Amino acid sequence: MTRSSWIILAAVAAAAALAAFVAVPALRARPTATDQGQVGQPVPSPSASPTSKPAAPNPSPTPGQSPMGAACVTSANNGICGPYVYSPISNSHGYTTYVGNNMWGCGNGNCGPQKLNAYHPGNWFVTATQASGNTAVLTYPNVQQLFTKTTNIDPAISAFASITSDFTETMNPQAGTDAEAAYDIWLGNTSSPNEIMIWVDNAGRGNGGARQIGTATIGGQAFTVYQYGSGEIIFSLNHNEQSGTVDILATLKWLQSHGRVSAGAGLGQVDFGFEICSTGGKPEKFAVSRYTLTSTCGSAGGCSG
Repeated sequence: MTRSSWIILAAVAAAAALAAFVAVPALRARPTATDQGQVGQPVPSPSASPTSKPAAPNPSPTPGQSPMGAACVTSANNGICGPYVYSPISNSHGYTTYVGNNMWGCGNGNCGPQKLNAYHPGNWFVTATQASGNTAVLTYPNVQQLFTKTTNIDPAISAFASITSDFTETMNPQAGTDAEAAYDIWLGNTSSPNEIMIWVDNAGRGNGGARQIGTATIGGQAFTVYQYGSGEIIFSLNHNEQSGTVDILATLKWLQSHGRVSAGAGLGQVDFGFEICSTGGKPEKFAVSRYTLTSTCGSAGGCSG
């Protein structure tokens, strides 16, 4: 079974010392929304082409609201909050960190309402109402962190000494809920699949229709590894956790050591949120109350900038 996997990467790569800035393209095409729900400067609509990276018109994006500020609220399909300066994310510089409503499967009016409320990347929630019995992913509200450099190059996985993330989330599953809390990782410079997911809390999703290709023990945790055809690879935690730590670098190195990802692959983006298929036709709250993403460079450097 193949699955459409589209996600907006609407973000502006900028630095105070640069005169020109680069917008990261959409890896998943999205409809244009009129309400961006922005806190701070608006993010330009991304290109639908995964190869073009047009210049952003605004050279001075304003960081998002502080944790004590008012929430950014949006119900738009591609409503985006941010950019944020968020210290629990190592690579957060005020132009690389966003929270998005990301209703990517809703372009034909086949989704119910979903509203995002975001205070910052470690404190946000959506309330979604999706039809009973639906098993296809409709939305992926998430916190998005870009790693692509201002030179438009994804830092090599081998350049990192560590990449770990802590999370605390609540799905409040009810009868008919079909959803999971998951990381979505995008890679560059690889001939292998460029999308890797890590599922940590599964409510009714099963394996999502993917086939098993292996098992892995990472950070002392047991995962079953799945793949959709020759595309997206999923590490599904063998038990549900609403709070925990994920070793992202060890996951990527496992893939490289097993020939599933190219040795020279680079890291473009790390997201965390909820893939939502169904809420049983009733409103359901999906919340993140803690989130960190800590990365360090190896001795040779080159993993940031």
